[in-house]
Amino acid sequence: MTKTVTLIYYGCMTVKIRKITYGLPVGLLLFLTSFVQAQTTSPHLSLTPATKSEVLGDSFEVSVNVDTGGKAIGSVDAIIEYDQTSLEVVSVSEGLFFPTVTSTTATLGKIKIYGIAATGVPKTGTGILATITFKGKSEGTALVSFTCQSGSTVDSNINEGSVDVIVCSENDSGSYIISSSSSSATQSGSSETTASALPQTGGLEPTILLLGIGVILSIFGLVFW
Repeated sequence: MTKTVTLIYYGCMTVKIRKITYGLPVGLLLFLTSFVQAQTTSPHLSLTPATKSEVLGDSFEVSVNVDTGGKAIGSVDAIIEYDQTSLEVVSVSEGLFFPTVTSTTATLGKIKIYGIAATGVPKTGTGILATITFKGKSEGTALVSFTCQSGSTVDSNINEGSVDVIVCSENDSGSYIISSSSSSATQSGSSETTASALPQTGGLEPTILLLGIGVILSIFGLVFW
């Protein structure tokens, strides 16, 4: 009787060990899949630097960036609005992400930049669409942003074939402080550098959610496999 109970006990332990042995890799795989999904970005546009302090009358550059979010993109339309009372557009130079880039600044307060991929060779990843050179015209905080509305084809677009896949809420705008003296611009620039060095939390909540799902699936893999 004692031997039978012992065998049953060790048999149960063996089954549990097998559950853990086979369930652990499955749980970890599900966890890593959720983690990778959490790190994936959406197609969007951004400005670099997003904040900057400059002296009145000085010129400074702002890069217009493209993130395809893993999509194969044929073209991009970046329609940018800026505070024309505080900023003047000196020039717009093409970036290297697209082989063909054109721009127009005919309308005060608006910049239109178009990037087109080579035929049959769509672009993926991130890169610079163009670089804008601004000059401060008057003191104050000048805002620069992308005109973007879901479903609209006359504003900023990231086109996968004939489908606009841009996620407008993910676009990053810019804020630039124009000061009359170099000392005040330096002080503002120092505080902005400190702030920009902190981790960005724009995608933190979906990341935590997906990682949490991965942990839960890992536990289910251990218990029920």
